[in-house]
Amino acid sequence: MNLENNEMQTGGGPSGALPFIYGHVDPTLFPIDQIQSAAEEALRQYGPLALNYGAERGCTPLLSYLLAKLARDEGLQAGADTLMLNAGASTGLDAVCRLYTRPGDVVLVEAPSYHEALGLIRDYPVRLAAVPIDDQGLIVEALAERLKALSSEDARARLLYTIPTFQNPSGVTLSAARRPALVELARQHDLLIVEDDVYRDLAFEAGTPPSLYALDAAEDGQTVIRLGSFSKILAPGLRLGWTVAAPEHINKLAGSGLTLSGGGANPFTAFVIAVFCQRGWLEPHIARLVKAYRHRRDVMLAALATTMPDEVRWTRPQGGFFVWLTLPEPLHAQTVLAEAHRRAITFATGEPFFAQGGGERHIRLPFSFIPPPEMEKGIHTLAGIIGDLL
Repeated sequence: MNLENNEMQTGGGPSGALPFIYGHVDPTLFPIDQIQSAAEEALRQYGPLALNYGAERGCTPLLSYLLAKLARDEGLQAGADTLMLNAGASTGLDAVCRLYTRPGDVVLVEAPSYHEALGLIRDYPVRLAAVPIDDQGLIVEALAERLKALSSEDARARLLYTIPTFQNPSGVTLSAARRPALVELARQHDLLIVEDDVYRDLAFEAGTPPSLYALDAAEDGQTVIRLGSFSKILAPGLRLGWTVAAPEHINKLAGSGLTLSGGGANPFTAFVIAVFCQRGWLEPHIARLVKAYRHRRDVMLAALATTMPDEVRWTRPQGGFFVWLTLPEPLHAQTVLAEAHRRAITFATGEPFFAQGGGERHIRLPFSFIPPPEMEKGIHTLAGIIGDLL
């Protein structure tokens, strides 16, 4: 992730502005001492392996840990042939687009969706088609209608890119009731689902629905390719994530020309993380992150509830990084942003998150990056601006 796509091409705001624009992890929460210790141990224990070209699917100790984690956390009994490492979820998405689409194919995305994923998909000669979401996630009936319309155009809908759990930018989670229907609809239309699941571990309440991949795998399906990442639960600079999919997909991804040429993803990093996990450090670290981010979410929601005009609406995420704010008509987010810059606040307006237009009345508010006292003051200032404009 770059600096939020050059600060979302919104001008970035004045120097020193309170940056509600960044959907980043808080660097003060990085376990630097433990990562340093793990790096030293990785060199002592695995030096020649860690510094050489790696196996295409990744280093065995980390793959073994991830398989055990999936079984422990989700009851998902994934086989070794269903998992490989990648250099982050974006690299995993790029590989799927490269290997599974042809020029002119349609890639379906949520409206709104992660803006940098939209940019990545646009690197390929494909057509983007948007499907709306509501407070229960992607609207499956709307997807069915969209697929029907594309079929009548003789257009090939090949992929659906979705962030079903604690979505970026909206924070919403696809309901448990909709998930089986989505997987079944995709099967009927030979539509490959790319499930971006990088926020799953950052759940603030119990009851996160099973992943789309888990539902598909229970039926021995090949419909879902699931992406995970250490960027949100450890550190993005490590540039490492994983892909879980049916063996046929893993074989294709691991056997691609790029993977065969370069070897496994970031071998040294993989061995460092393997040691970090083997020492039992990841689970307590995730617990600290969840505690910190839950508190920040609560601070933001409380500030919104006590300061925002009644006409303003926002989501109430159960995990992840983001709150999605909706302004009343006729107020536009760009108008609010211009005034916010004069008050030394900057944020992302909604337009970049929509593949086919829209978002003029939306604001993405990450709670992960800004310390709670500053965030609370910023929300109060933002509410004042909106109230004055209304």
